[in-house]
Amino acid sequence: MAINYLSCISETPEKPLNVVIIGGSLAGLMQGIVAKRLGHNVRILEQFESAKREGQAAGMSIMEYGTAFLKAYDTLHEVPFAISCPGVQILDRTAKVRLQIARPLTMTSWNVLYYRLRANFDGLTSSYCPEAPLPTTQEGHAVYEHGKMVTNVRCSDGDIAVEYADENGGGALSSDLVIAADGSTSRVREMLLPGLQRTYSGYAIWRGTVPEQDITETTRGLFKDRTNLMATRNGYIALYTIPGENGTLEPGQRLLNYVWYVNYPEGSSELAAAMTDTTGKRHRNTLPIGKMDPTVWNKQKAIAQEMLPREYYEVISKTTQPFISVVSDIASSQASFFNGKLLLVGDALVPFRPHVACSTNQAALDALLVNKLLTGEIGLTQWETRVMGYANVTRLRSITWGCWYQVGYMSYGVSKARHLLAVVIEGLRGFWYG
Repeated sequence: MAINYLSCISETPEKPLNVVIIGGSLAGLMQGIVAKRLGHNVRILEQFESAKREGQAAGMSIMEYGTAFLKAYDTLHEVPFAISCPGVQILDRTAKVRLQIARPLTMTSWNVLYYRLRANFDGLTSSYCPEAPLPTTQEGHAVYEHGKMVTNVRCSDGDIAVEYADENGGGALSSDLVIAADGSTSRVREMLLPGLQRTYSGYAIWRGTVPEQDITETTRGLFKDRTNLMATRNGYIALYTIPGENGTLEPGQRLLNYVWYVNYPEGSSELAAAMTDTTGKRHRNTLPIGKMDPTVWNKQKAIAQEMLPREYYEVISKTTQPFISVVSDIASSQASFFNGKLLLVGDALVPFRPHVACSTNQAALDALLVNKLLTGEIGLTQWETRVMGYANVTRLRSITWGCWYQVGYMSYGVSKARHLLAVVIEGLRGFWYG
């Protein structure tokens, strides 16, 4: 029961907890909103130095747990934030529609969701959310601090502290509960499990957005608010519509967002060049927006012109702020540390390959389950079993999709068998634990 859990992490479980959350992106904000609404005092430490955040203009899908989270915690119901997508269409290499699948999706962007969660967490107003909801008297205090680079998490004699560096020399915070939500390249995960190794998948993704108004009517008519998938010579490309600047849903001002998967041999000169920015710095995971070498991008556009249909090439050729990310795998073996005083959540726990678009879904599920943990509906063992179960099954599913599109049938068959075995195992665990 949660009262036992609270007793384990706090000497005064009847009082509000002091919660420190490492990482102020979507997963950290969801955790912060949950804890704050339960009356606990929350401090988020974010290493990014500015309150203005841009999520690489990345599109995302709001799935079942994301929908459930927003229904329970979002107080800005009157402010629309997403585009309703009627389904998926599969195109061949001439851009002819070969199959349409009626699978409704809710599409938005990282920027839109980030500022919406900030408004709900600490009342930040922005062009996305000009008015923030008023806090209730039952809520705890919420603080979001920028420019805090966490350097260590230590637990001694039952007391847990977070050490950080900042422009003022840094400091340390003691707390009852630490939640690490510092993303796929988590420093906390590396501190706790230094033996974990990241493995390269064999491919990277080129991403970008273009305003609808910059695209011809013919091309817009082909893509028409659907999620569009097309296999290429060495991968595939997904393209869909997301909200535009400041979250606008006005047709013509929205954005066409694409994700183009391309195979690169490990250590290849092509990948090294793509991941090297205009200053000569080579990035390990993502080359940020605005840092792309024009020579590299011109070469990639030439490849697009030669390989892709006219409609796809039009979108790619009109991209002014492209970026590229390497796809790799790493997974924590556990979600709870120091007898439950530190929880690892979201991409910090297990990042997925982008094919399944489930990172936000995982962040929402982990937050919903923390609510159940803190209110006594489930205990720590059950919480960890459920978050690890979802993480492991979804990770294997994302690898399976990658093998299907990027590698080949044999690799896909092996990966699919592992995924199905994991589904069976987690089903049995769910039956056992309830």
